[in-house]
Amino acid sequence: MKRSVYSHTKSCFTFPNHLLHSKLFSSVSDVEAQLRSLCAKPDNFHLDEAVSLFHKAVNSSPMLSQSACNYLMESLVKSKQYELAFSVYSRMTHAGVLPSFISLSGVIDSLVFAKKPQLALGVLGLIFKRGFIAGVYNINVILKGLCRNKEVYGFIDKAMELWKHIHKLGFVPSSTTYSVMIDGFCKMQMLNFAKGLFSRMKISGLSPTLFDYNTLLASLCKESSLEQARRLFQEMKKSNCEPDTISFNIMIDGALKAGDIQSAKELLNNMHQMGLTPDAYTYSSFINRLSKLGQMEEAKGAFDSMIASGIAPDNHIYDSLIKGFGLNDEIEEVINLLRQMADMGVILDVDITNSILTFLCNSAEHLDVMELLPNFSSESSGGKSISCDELLMKIQKSNPKLQISAA
Repeated sequence: MKRSVYSHTKSCFTFPNHLLHSKLFSSVSDVEAQLRSLCAKPDNFHLDEAVSLFHKAVNSSPMLSQSACNYLMESLVKSKQYELAFSVYSRMTHAGVLPSFISLSGVIDSLVFAKKPQLALGVLGLIFKRGFIAGVYNINVILKGLCRNKEVYGFIDKAMELWKHIHKLGFVPSSTTYSVMIDGFCKMQMLNFAKGLFSRMKISGLSPTLFDYNTLLASLCKESSLEQARRLFQEMKKSNCEPDTISFNIMIDGALKAGDIQSAKELLNNMHQMGLTPDAYTYSSFINRLSKLGQMEEAKGAFDSMIASGIAPDNHIYDSLIKGFGLNDEIEEVINLLRQMADMGVILDVDITNSILTFLCNSAEHLDVMELLPNFSSESSGGKSISCDELLMKIQKSNPKLQISAA
């Protein structure tokens, strides 16, 4: 059962009250020894027991020592039991026990995990107030939490404030710090800020990672800055940061959307020369774009290569091909594709069935498609799907003269 991030009053293990006052636990040291023993077995059950014992002990007198409480906190954080860690922290501070630096770092992790990075900023302030020296790790965790919650108004502003603040304090951002900020700015479509940080990262002597390059490439292509993306792609190869399949997919997709089919083909050849294997996204980009342009011979060639590579096409690819063949009024190709889909056991969704029926309505005057439409609509209503084989049988029934069965 999921626990609240902010409370943990009970756990699955109930430590009897009377044991806290029995001979077995006649002193605080006995309780603390038991607590440490449970933490030494960092599985969920024993940590739950440790937390339950802690909550019982907090209500007793005298209070557990600062070192014992922090030991429990550190054990929970190390095991990534963030919700439990936050509950222990809350009880500790309420009882007047001062958390250690590691415990406070764990609270930052817990709050970011709970998608409340704005509260983690307060804990960072407490770290400074206590005289501790926050590490770059703490800064990176908070920045990542703020940047990944781009849908929350004001979070990116808080990230920028923190970025300025750490520079004033003399912090030297790590490669991860830059990566987090670049990614955040790209997600917020603040590309100029992202490019500025990317340049600053290189000036500071840090080498951008493959993730950094791919993040910036994707954003440049998304805003149709293909020439800038090409320059960055070439810089990437010269800087000994070899592009991966994702890098090529970004560039291929950008070239195709810009209508530069030749460049996309050259990128595909370069990809092969580097020993990289095209994936489903690579083929999908080519098939979708070529189909929209009506270049069906090449689209079909890419489709056949995809099948030969052992990659199963999804309905989006089939839909693109059907619409592409429809542009050229190639009913034979559609029927052959339907047969192939039926052999592969493809289940049609609403979008692809609508494309098939639209094509048949527009291209097959001798088909009584109106008889097919009501039958299909009743089966597809309510989110249900229909198999390609079933659709072929319905078309066959609509006009027995057509030899289009999947058999």
